[in-house]
Amino acid sequence: MKKVDHDARRQEVAIAAAHIIAEQGLEALTTRNLAKTMNCSIGVLSHYFANKNDIVMAALCWADIRIDERLNYAIADNATLDQYANVILSSLPLTKESDLEWRVRLNLAAYSLTHPELKESQRLLLEQREQKILSLITALQQNELVRSDLSAHMITRNAIDFVTGIAYNLLQQPLAERHSRVDFVVEYINALQG
Repeated sequence: MKKVDHDARRQEVAIAAAHIIAEQGLEALTTRNLAKTMNCSIGVLSHYFANKNDIVMAALCWADIRIDERLNYAIADNATLDQYANVILSSLPLTKESDLEWRVRLNLAAYSLTHPELKESQRLLLEQREQKILSLITALQQNELVRSDLSAHMITRNAIDFVTGIAYNLLQQPLAERHSRVDFVVEYINALQG
């Protein structure tokens, strides 16, 4: 008898759910549609997840983990302005993978506002991201690479809101045209130089 890796199977379900959410919208994520997509029974899904909300949470968690992996990779030990530019650019939907992740996140943004557990997990995740970026900005200011007449907190919050807004706007454009639409990001980062 073949033994199934429970965590790996849950991950497969989360990824399949993420694809449905990103490509068809949250309303298309039904257990019937998900089971059909995965070529399995609804009973198999209920073995791994208690309900649809748990599946939605898993899909969002999958997208958030991937976004955080890129953020962590972009934040290296040495604080440079190029590093900050990489943090911003790596956070945007400029690749097929990051496009999928942002579509999942934005589809679930309104959903999380009416689901307290999901809303709280998103708030905590935002706090963690803010801390990582704040540490980078603080180091850049200490190295006199970023203006010190602006608060590190203000620059950090601005960066997060900046990325979210740009990401939303980029999703309205064809993927092939997005790189040409972010040149102003480098101009913005250069304006922060100390």
